[in-house]
Amino acid sequence: MSDAPLAPEPDLDEPEDDEDTPWIVASCPVGPELAAQLVAMADLDWTDGDAGERAMTDAGWRSTGDHLGELNEKACTPAGHLVYGDDSLFLPFAYEYYVDPDGGMAEDFWGTLPGWQRSTDQETDTFNEQLDAVAEQFTTLLGPPDHDLSHQREPHSSYRWRYRVWRRGDNALVVAPGMDPFSYCQFEHAFVQIRPLPADAPLPPAEELPDFFTW
Repeated sequence: MSDAPLAPEPDLDEPEDDEDTPWIVASCPVGPELAAQLVAMADLDWTDGDAGERAMTDAGWRSTGDHLGELNEKACTPAGHLVYGDDSLFLPFAYEYYVDPDGGMAEDFWGTLPGWQRSTDQETDTFNEQLDAVAEQFTTLLGPPDHDLSHQREPHSSYRWRYRVWRRGDNALVVAPGMDPFSYCQFEHAFVQIRPLPADAPLPPAEELPDFFTW
């Protein structure tokens, strides 16, 4: 599949002083046990919502029951990941953001979630390191991804989003970055998603992947 640029995004309202308001990466690791649980869930029939609910309960994840949680989550892993989705599973494991007392993100929300860690080390690319580490967990279990695609998030930008996708029967398991809806798409998150995708169906064009792999 050829790469294709995404439509331009609005300019982010970034802080004026990067030293006083550094970028933060909050992460909740996906360890071998959780990765194995997700691989097993990728073989379920996700058109049957009860199958996913049963699998999460059997894995020891805390369910929010008939009502969504305070952050619209449907479950929480023992490690602290909030899980979203109706006919799919959407599990963010990292966020990249900054805190600006005078801006829309006035408090460090993600870095204070139970089980989450925060880093402000701007000498390393912690966000992409988290993506690579989680993708490596699935590569160990499943082999290399069936699709490994990247494209420019914005035209004329050197920054690229990478999608690593494993096909599991009529499902797809993906490790990728995306825009975080809770910040009104101001910041990015990294996630694992399991969603239906017929075995004989191609992936959508690259410019449609952000909308395809969302919850």
